[in-house]
Amino acid sequence: MRAREVSRLLIVAAFLAPVLRAQEPVTLRYAPRVGALVRTITRSNGTITLRALDAAAQPVGDSVMGEMRSWAGITRRVLEGTDSTRSVEVSYDSLKTRARLAGQEWKETALSDAEKVALSVTLDDQLRPLAGGGRSGGGLAADPVANGGIASWRGVPLPGHPVSPGAMWVVQTGYHLPTQLGDLLDVSVHDSIIANATVQLDSVVPQVRDTLMYLTVRETLGPINLPATDAGSAATVELAGSQAASLVWSTAWNAFVSGAGQARVIGRLRSVAADGTARASQITWAVHTTLQVRL
Repeated sequence: MRAREVSRLLIVAAFLAPVLRAQEPVTLRYAPRVGALVRTITRSNGTITLRALDAAAQPVGDSVMGEMRSWAGITRRVLEGTDSTRSVEVSYDSLKTRARLAGQEWKETALSDAEKVALSVTLDDQLRPLAGGGRSGGGLAADPVANGGIASWRGVPLPGHPVSPGAMWVVQTGYHLPTQLGDLLDVSVHDSIIANATVQLDSVVPQVRDTLMYLTVRETLGPINLPATDAGSAATVELAGSQAASLVWSTAWNAFVSGAGQARVIGRLRSVAADGTARASQITWAVHTTLQVRL
């Protein structure tokens, strides 16, 4: 009888062990070995709407609508490492974008071999790029559709302290409207929206050779006024919006291995042409992006 009770206790302990481990504080730290290689695929689908406004800021006339898509394959390889930093080589394996106005043919562009230049960035153990350690934002020009949103190969910075499920921390991100605005609508916004995002550790799933950590990210963008160009004329645009994402961090990969994010931004654009004609319009941009590590 006593042996049977001991056996039951052992079974219960074996069942509860991973549950208890999942509730313990964990440290999310970027510390891959030198030579580690990770390939990531991102896909983005976005829509843009431009609507003219009258003097009372009311919509007039018909809307102009556009669609944008991108597929990107990104490889990063760890070149060097210290106790708290990693020098990482980042490059596009491929980058294809498609854009069109509603009812028109798609215009497709692809990264040429000459443009597939590997650049380096130095990251600390919280996945933050260090000044002077490569191009900020990840070491290469942003995907022109995804534009460095949350669901990207670098994701969001990790906390600098142990966290338990339910814990939250604040990070700073930059978001930029798509470069195809210039091709489709003859509009460009020159700077990024810098804002603080809240990251929450939802759950921890221990596995035999890995631990997966599920994160939720929420961020309010703006309102902020940024310089812009509208049909060749100097302009200003007031932008406001939000973005959110779900990300999965893997301790075995030392990377975000999966994720999905959405962003929506509304802008009020105001410009004055060379002949003194004032123009006002509203831009609405929405994009959905997915992230997946490539095995």
